[in-house]
Amino acid sequence: MKRTALLPLNKVALLLGSALMAPNAFASLTPTILSFEESSIPTWINSDVTAVSFSTKRAILGDQSLLWQWNAGEKLVISKTFTRYTDTEARALYGSSATQIISFWLYNETPSASPATLTLANPEGAYPRTTTINLNFTGWRNVTLSLNNDFASSVPNKFGQIMLSAPNSGSGKLYIDRIMVSIDDSRYQWSDDQITTRYPVEEINFDLPVNLPAPTSAELAAIEQIKTRLMKKLGTGSANISSLESKFNSFNIIKRADGTITGRHLITDPQQTPYQPNHLSAQDKADYNEYALLGEGDKYNSKITGYAQLMLNLGKAYHNPLANKDRIAEMYTLMTEHMFDQGFVDGSALGTTHHWGYSGRWWYLSALLMEEPLRQAGLLDETYKALLWFSREFRDRGFEMNVTPSSTDMDFFNTLSQQNLAMILLNPDEREKVALLHKYADFLSATIDRNPPGYNDGFRPDGTAWRHKGHYPGYAFPALTSIGDLAYLMKGDEFGFQTGALDTIKKAMISAWIYTNPTVPLGIAGRHPFTDLSVNSSFAESMKNIALSYPRVDKELASIYLTITQQSAAQSVAIFGESITPAALPEGSWTFNGGAFAVHRVGDRMAIFKGYNQDVWSSEIYTNDNRYGRYQSHGSVHVLPHGDPVTHGYKQEGWDWNRNPGTTTIHLPIDELESPRSSTLMVRSDAGLSGATSLENQYTLFSFKHKAPQNLDRFEPSFEMNKHALGSEKFIYLTGNNIRNLDGSHRTETTLFQLAIRSGKGVNINGVSYTGSTLNTTLQSGDWIIDDNHVGYYLVNTDPVKVYRGGQTSKHNKTKAVTSGNFSSAWIDHGVAPNNKQYEYIMVMETTPQEMAQLASAFKAQPRFVTLQSDELRQVVKDTSSNLFGYTNFAESTFNQGYITHVDKPSQTLLRVDALQQKMVLSGSSLELNYQKDVDNQVLPDLTTGPAPVSITYTIKGKWQLSAGEAQVVASDNETMVTLSSDFAMPQEVTLTTTSLPLIPLEPSIPAQPVEPEVPEEPTSPSSSGGSGGSTSPLLVFGLGLLGLLRRQH
Repeated sequence: MKRTALLPLNKVALLLGSALMAPNAFASLTPTILSFEESSIPTWINSDVTAVSFSTKRAILGDQSLLWQWNAGEKLVISKTFTRYTDTEARALYGSSATQIISFWLYNETPSASPATLTLANPEGAYPRTTTINLNFTGWRNVTLSLNNDFASSVPNKFGQIMLSAPNSGSGKLYIDRIMVSIDDSRYQWSDDQITTRYPVEEINFDLPVNLPAPTSAELAAIEQIKTRLMKKLGTGSANISSLESKFNSFNIIKRADGTITGRHLITDPQQTPYQPNHLSAQDKADYNEYALLGEGDKYNSKITGYAQLMLNLGKAYHNPLANKDRIAEMYTLMTEHMFDQGFVDGSALGTTHHWGYSGRWWYLSALLMEEPLRQAGLLDETYKALLWFSREFRDRGFEMNVTPSSTDMDFFNTLSQQNLAMILLNPDEREKVALLHKYADFLSATIDRNPPGYNDGFRPDGTAWRHKGHYPGYAFPALTSIGDLAYLMKGDEFGFQTGALDTIKKAMISAWIYTNPTVPLGIAGRHPFTDLSVNSSFAESMKNIALSYPRVDKELASIYLTITQQSAAQSVAIFGESITPAALPEGSWTFNGGAFAVHRVGDRMAIFKGYNQDVWSSEIYTNDNRYGRYQSHGSVHVLPHGDPVTHGYKQEGWDWNRNPGTTTIHLPIDELESPRSSTLMVRSDAGLSGATSLENQYTLFSFKHKAPQNLDRFEPSFEMNKHALGSEKFIYLTGNNIRNLDGSHRTETTLFQLAIRSGKGVNINGVSYTGSTLNTTLQSGDWIIDDNHVGYYLVNTDPVKVYRGGQTSKHNKTKAVTSGNFSSAWIDHGVAPNNKQYEYIMVMETTPQEMAQLASAFKAQPRFVTLQSDELRQVVKDTSSNLFGYTNFAESTFNQGYITHVDKPSQTLLRVDALQQKMVLSGSSLELNYQKDVDNQVLPDLTTGPAPVSITYTIKGKWQLSAGEAQVVASDNETMVTLSSDFAMPQEVTLTTTSLPLIPLEPSIPAQPVEPEVPEEPTSPSSSGGSGGSTSPLLVFGLGLLGLLRRQH
């Protein structure tokens, strides 16, 4: 399209320089672009001998490019003045690591053996900075160079000449377009066959033997079977290709009679960064929006997307016997030729192809589907070489197929692992193909079946799956889905996964089934709160594929698959070849200290406890994601019914980001709550600890010791607290202490619940139901409340609890748009600047008013849960109904309650004593993952192994012997030393027996009577349901009797 003439470059430079000095970053991030759309050559373009002209034959941005018909030794000079920013200034503008670049496009019609030279100098031609540009190519190529880092010395602060010097021999034509000076991500200036930057070219080397054996018939048959499975998985498209024709036409691809190809300029999503699209001028933005994206995603939502997806869809349609194969092949080959012309070829970096898998993944699979048309068009070899070249971003994370510290990469598994298989199948050399498949199979088994070193991606022994240096379902689920499919595609004696790798995948998948219900909860959602990510659909299909990838069907995975997909034992025969009973929803307790969380499940309800510590981050906040998510892991305790979270009241519109369930927070105005960084923030705690242990798959003890960041804007550095939760049956005993901070302007709160108000749902307070849309009241210790999801809360000893039903406004976590909704909430109000505040309450995961009334009455007579000892570094709690003790020590500690008198390392411990059988079951886990750190508490970057196990030594009253589990036990007359090994902070469980139970102190007598429950005044008309009547439950009577028996035995 034609545009008006550009703003004179000296004025643009002046505006940019002024903006840099001003606090307004908007103007400073606006790129300076030369697009050659004028009607005549401006005076600032100079050629010393040959003519230059504008050409409409080829263009990148707009309709024209600058054509330079050069002869040996001639020069083309663009005289404009630009201001160079330092990397520090660029980072300040961009918000994360950035650099200022010069970037432009060259089209070469005839390769030249001699290079051209690029020189940047000041307006007088002094202080020249030079680099060479190889012209050994045809088609478009991108040149992108950091002004500070990719020349021998930094470009002058005011550079006023951009000079191209022709090769020293020969002649030719160069089309030049879209010269741009802008701010780019500092990772995005890659070397290739044309230019050399500070980042070396890293091409893939398969390192195969020179002499490869001839393939066996079994190997060749296995390859054909793999290919058949993959083609079947990809499926067949519709014979009606009208929608494909329409999509193809949108890319405007035309091949003229002279062979010239034109079409929309094709880029990947990361290649948008240097354009800074939100800061482009209107005229540049209009032309820029004519671009097309190779992948499906456009973070700016302004351009046509899905180029590679169309290629895949064409490939699928090609295999429909009723389709017009000639037309499909014509469109596909034109798209391929356009890609090659645009520079998507071997040896071309295009500036960067960072995050290549998200853009290019469907190209690989489409090429396998269209192998024959590509061969007939003479494009197959070039396609294979291009795919191999662009795979180099993951060279040491998958494509070279060597196990490295970073080779268990979730992005590789998700976006490129099946693509690598397709690429291997495209290899024209049968010997290489077989050798590469063997190498790939060995690599996959080895890299999956390990605990990767440091914070690298991978599958941890506790079932967590890491990406971005932490447990991350948002990346792990797609990776597991792809791996599950890949394992099934490659299964068999020749190229199948080893059993150890299958077991690792199985562990991660079953763990996902445990910590979802079936959707990923808020605490572990990463930067995508209110995600709809779940174990349904494609994840479940991959569970099935892993079950079928074992030598014999894995019945555990198969049964879970049947439950998720709601299929019966009768239907299982057709799927698995035998009758398999669908699994029940998981019930029990599990610890996932690799993510600083624990799960306690009863019936169809899941409670998740979430913290963070020195190794596990609190939340992931990006420039446009999770902007208000700092409290995601603030000791949250969240009970979720099974099913769609939205139907259970979890919706973003109006959500108060200060009040995630169970968290203790300083309640901030929304703009103060927003992350202080415009880019990534992933807070860890140098001083805090958080972790859990589980016992007998029935009980969970979770603790979170919080100390706020000390040097982070908008974070109150004095904020500290300890939080604990004990899960037993359907009850959760929650305590908090040492809650303190110096913020005198904002109230500190512990949230009980926050749920969107739904029709017919309400709360019940001390037996009175409230279903109206408004309520504002206060509860005291001794009161109880049931929330809209039938979760009960009995307030044992708390500050005043505020209950609110009504409207509230918030902001969207990504767009920051104002949102609103009607919510039902309750929170403990600790006031401003709390000093060593505490709380104690009980949650009942699903309850009725009658049961809550019984609980309140029974608790006043004889508390089921008691805190025996508590201070800043330790706590002892007890569930009297099961003689269960929970010990938390944040440092080496002595105890004066229960059976344990000393623990030598920070740990979580649960023990249950069976007085009748004279046995103790004990579970202990480290509160530290035990990564090796440097003096700045940073994990060592060159680790080659995972963290070492932590030995925990307990001193226990009495003389005990080991009867089950692994531990070192040394007993004396009146005490026993028990040493456990906690690997990756996983619980280690042992059973001890004795011939004589030791005497232990009686727990404190019944605490001071709580305030008698008062029915709050209802501002609106309450409904008539519930009541506080009823008798004590038989279970409680039995528990009290057993408690008396235990006391007498002690």
